[in-house]
Amino acid sequence: MLYIRYCSDLDYEEMVADICFDNQQIAIISQDGGVGNMKIEILPSGDADEALSFPLDEFINILSDARQKLAKMHTKFDVIE
Repeated sequence: MLYIRYCSDLDYEEMVADICFDNQQIAIISQDGGVGNMKIEILPSGDADEALSFPLDEFINILSDARQKLAKMHTKFDVIE
């Protein structure tokens, strides 16, 4: 199962979205370059012999949801500051 975990990571200035699959973090979406310049970091698997496999549409939807929610969080914090 794919899911998103939003958090504040000390390695990044802004909030990040951890993309997880079966309780394993597989990617990080960061917005340190601004909302229009988000980056995704694909993390190496703990078990290099086994490829991760999940539905493409589900992965695309998770990425889209993370992008939208991070953009909203960024805007919300900009208003507060």
